Amino acid sequence: MTSRVPENLYHVLFTITRSTKNPHNIIETLRIPGTYTSLLAAKAAAHSCLYDAGYERDFFPTYETSHSIFEKENLPDRIGLAIYAVAPDGTTFRVRIDTTLNKLQLTTDLDDGRISIPLYYVIQANVEYDAIEGQSTVREVSVQGTFTDYLQARECAKGVLLSEQDGVLKGSYAAYVEAGEGERDCGFGENVVVHASSDYGVNHLVSVIRNQELGSVSLAEAAMRIG
Repeated sequence: MTSRVPENLYHVLFTITRSTKNPHNIIETLRIPGTYTSLLAAKAAAHSCLYDAGYERDFFPTYETSHSIFEKENLPDRIGLAIYAVAPDGTTFRVRIDTTLNKLQLTTDLDDGRISIPLYYVIQANVEYDAIEGQSTVREVSVQGTFTDYLQARECAKGVLLSEQDGVLKGSYAAYVEAGEGERDCGFGENVVVHASSDYGVNHLVSVIRNQELGSVSLAEAAMRIG
């Protein structure tokens, strides 16, 4: 692979949403199995993601890769969506590609285009509650920052939902909770370090997770309590 510094980075986001009989007890887990220096490489990784996690195509009654179907079904958070699959028990699997600027000037020499060094991601998830349906839905998940140091990522996470310039402060939210020093979460799921809610049924969760292969779990996923 060339060592030319790419303008963008392409992150593969793998989310699993487990539904239960209680609509207020929905857990969504998010992992980032890899970041790539080209969109083509990220697409190849995205389409092998479920296989790398140990699943077979025939396991899923629903397995879609067509953007026209994503649009027709009006799936939430479908920008960059590569795979949408549903297991027999109703568990939903999504594989997306999120694009960010390569602010760290990262390069790779790996043939598959993957960044090989440990990275920490600041992830924002926006969740909407539908009072009529009585359930919450993750509407958007995005990478807000990429770092090589966990503490730098945590510092970034503190300000994701705030903007002094725009007058958006902690008090602007109906509720705002932040993990304390030395804590890895703020009570709203594993690695979720900031949670804020509006007066209009929208919840915002900010997580810090690390890129790791699908077999690992330490700091590798955010388990967001969205119900």
